[in-house]
Amino acid sequence: MEIVKFSEFTASELTRLWNEGFKGYAFDMTLGVDAFIKRIPENQLSLDASVAICDQGKPVGFVMSGFRTVDGRLTAWNGGTGIIPEYRGKGIGKQLIAGALDVYREKGAEVALLEALSENEPAIKLYAKMGYRWIGDLRFYEQKEGLQTDVLAGDAAEAYRFRLGLPQDIQRFKLPVGDMPWQTHWENIVNGESVIATDANGDVAGYALFKRIMGADGELQSTILYQCRAVKASGEEAAGLLKALLSHVYAPLDHNVVRRAINLPLSETTLVRIMEDAGFKTTVNQVHMKLELTP
Repeated sequence: MEIVKFSEFTASELTRLWNEGFKGYAFDMTLGVDAFIKRIPENQLSLDASVAICDQGKPVGFVMSGFRTVDGRLTAWNGGTGIIPEYRGKGIGKQLIAGALDVYREKGAEVALLEALSENEPAIKLYAKMGYRWIGDLRFYEQKEGLQTDVLAGDAAEAYRFRLGLPQDIQRFKLPVGDMPWQTHWENIVNGESVIATDANGDVAGYALFKRIMGADGELQSTILYQCRAVKASGEEAAGLLKALLSHVYAPLDHNVVRRAINLPLSETTLVRIMEDAGFKTTVNQVHMKLELTP
């Protein structure tokens, strides 16, 4: 078995490997060549940092990876791991992950992050053996009808000024990112929006990052939430602010559209409670894992 970088393969070969590697997965991950290519810059992935494991020149498994400086530390992200069915259960996963970690160290990364489906116990055990540790649980939510709009009601909005903008607008506040899931970072939200709440002194009090999906007729089809955070407030004050932010994100509240949330950390208990009280249902559970890399 040999570890080979993605840059050695054609787009068609990599797309075929992606589709074969995710065969039998819990979700349909099938992509066409154009969609596969588009995914790379949208998730800030690197062909030179992504690796395949080959059997006599044939790619049979892969790890796609990207890099970003987070809170001053170069951070690597596992943006997809797959092994084609006939090679699963043969122990090549360890070699594959080790190859990816070698690339991370070569590039000077200090931290490695990944998400894995909670029910994918073999993968989670493998990552743990390779040094990754659990840092939290993540959840995808969806709400298609029956939004409990009264849950988002309140008078907290009167205490703040709300400004709509772009995801990158939150940069100027220099807020720590911490262990937020990679796909929820502002850099990953292509064609997204932000709503930023400031207090009477002009200081940031909270924000949300989201994306609206429009149909060919120009009508709103769905809205995806990536982050919704109260920066300083706590308790009922924070709950009121989060409700006000969500009201901006999911507006108009009386429209029957699909509303989603991506990789919401369950540690954000106030936000989780509000979402569930408003009628959002769980669609996916994931674990978030982290590895502190040493030279």
